[in-house]
Amino acid sequence: VYDDVPVESWRAPWGGSTTQYEEYGVAGDLTKLYSDLNFVGILFDSIPIDASAMTHFHLDVYAPEGSNFKVKLVSFPPGGAGVETLDLVLDGTTTPVFMAGGWSALDIPLADFTTPDGFDWSAIGQLVLSTNDSRLVLVDNIHFHK
Repeated sequence: VYDDVPVESWRAPWGGSTTQYEEYGVAGDLTKLYSDLNFVGILFDSIPIDASAMTHFHLDVYAPEGSNFKVKLVSFPPGGAGVETLDLVLDGTTTPVFMAGGWSALDIPLADFTTPDGFDWSAIGQLVLSTNDSRLVLVDNIHFHK
């Protein structure tokens, strides 16, 4: 059990994004449906997440087709601009495995993210999801844990 974090936007209005967003019910649960996905920003920077004591980032992803799914985290250190990890590319050869055609439970060790100097695990304010070829994606159960 974890507390919900206020999300300012499930689809940031960033230039270049073709992504459309809607909530979509699956077995009585509302999921996030992204169609025409190239990349999407999920914003919660007004109340950043302190993930400094966490070991994993989790999300469940369903895509009917495609070969990869990418995750990026963005931190906002005090007095600084956003600092982002490199895209973490998940596919059929990675751990965790992303496989199209079913739900993928992506339980990602935080150590798997490549973090640049200045990245602050105590001030995570954005999540960026992207793909090269999974144009329709459902996302659910997004959280950090240890």
